[in-house]
Amino acid sequence: MTRTGVFDALAPEQPYPGIDRRVLGTEKATVQQYRFDAGATFPLHRHPQEQTTLVIEGEVALTAGGETRTLAAGGWSIIPGEVEHGITAGPAGARFIAILVPPRKEPLP
Repeated sequence: MTRTGVFDALAPEQPYPGIDRRVLGTEKATVQQYRFDAGATFPLHRHPQEQTTLVIEGEVALTAGGETRTLAAGGWSIIPGEVEHGITAGPAGARFIAILVPPRKEPLP
């Protein structure tokens, strides 16, 4: 059966100051919507899943594998599993989607 919903109806978590995360788990993926206040940072971390990041609003500095790139609205990145990465929002904050495949089994930071 098809499931539908609205991200804003999911309960938000606050993994770090200035960051709200809403998580949708499926059988095949973990889909997360993030809202970052201006300058908020999700520190460097790693996990076994591949991560696709799609920036919806604002701008972020994405560091992965020791390289930092700026992604604006419409930008995306694909980070292989086990590559250390972190993200910092630009001066206007940011909203983006992170899709992890396969789904995350370990606790989220």
